[in-house]
Amino acid sequence: MALSGARTLVIGAGIIGRSTAYFLARQGVQVVLLDEGIGTGSPTSRASLGVLTHCNGGDNPYAQLFRDGHALHARLAHDLAEDVGADVGWRPRGGIELFADPAQLEEVWHFNRRRGCRVERLDERAWRAAEPALVGGGEGLYFADDHRVDPLKLGAALWAAARRQGASAAWGECVWRIAQAGEAVEVATNQGIHRADFAVLAAGAWTGGLAAQLGAQVALRPVRGQQARFAGAPLRHLVRINGRHFIPTSGETIVGSTVEEVGFRLATTRAAAAEFAAEVRSAFGRCLPLSRQQAGLRPKPRGGRPLIGPLTNAPRVFVASGHYKNGVLLGPITGQIVARWIAEGTPGRDMRCFAPER
Repeated sequence: MALSGARTLVIGAGIIGRSTAYFLARQGVQVVLLDEGIGTGSPTSRASLGVLTHCNGGDNPYAQLFRDGHALHARLAHDLAEDVGADVGWRPRGGIELFADPAQLEEVWHFNRRRGCRVERLDERAWRAAEPALVGGGEGLYFADDHRVDPLKLGAALWAAARRQGASAAWGECVWRIAQAGEAVEVATNQGIHRADFAVLAAGAWTGGLAAQLGAQVALRPVRGQQARFAGAPLRHLVRINGRHFIPTSGETIVGSTVEEVGFRLATTRAAAAEFAAEVRSAFGRCLPLSRQQAGLRPKPRGGRPLIGPLTNAPRVFVASGHYKNGVLLGPITGQIVARWIAEGTPGRDMRCFAPER
């Protein structure tokens, strides 16, 4: 068990890293956040859509994590507004998914009904009334529990609240080496040496390389996702068409995202921009001006489930990564669990299926 005031290094300043720092600081743990960036968000979080999709109603540990993570966002948005006066952009908009293929609609309808999601069928007249800006035909489904949060605002608020609780950061620090020596963890960066009681590897797709220095095989690979923002926000809900999200926010429509196996390449592409523009034109029957385009790297684990927990041969080093497309949705609940694990010696739930070295 960590004593109050124990020092923990959190490596990675994405939503998961900042959530971990926030909940650790609230537990009275001394936290230092390390990141090679300058505080503007990680290459994963800054390109996230922030969609908090309809929750899974199963009774297995992953479904419970998903459900609890979804529910935590509303409470966290309230707490951060109270703590630091921040609006993190959490909105219970509800989501509409449209289908040209009736067989596909039936498959999605029955799948979500079986797993306990709140879902309603919409005929063409109903979804047109809900979203008059859309063109096309077919039927749709409405998911009342589809919410959204702004990842950049959430990250900024989490860090502001963590700092208020005493957390500090070392920006511009690239981690070169990590080792556990007895009761301490040592992290060497381009700026110097940091020593702590615990460390948390929340470095997204780069986590596996750091864990390998400790003799651990943490199976992760980067999957690039691109999104684009278009001027104008004619939608009222989160909309999904042909696997693509259309999200209204602050006078813009966010469209995304791609799934690309290109290693650690973060560059955006003209091909993706053209694809997004064509999908906007198909959805609205007209073009919207492209405002900007972003790319991020999702950490995809082997086996589908996130990687959360201590390493076998370095139990003072925790992994918090591998959330793939659900990093923002599951980031706060992951941070809360890891913080409790470090501060109290227990995660408070069965985490065996999330073992990092499975």
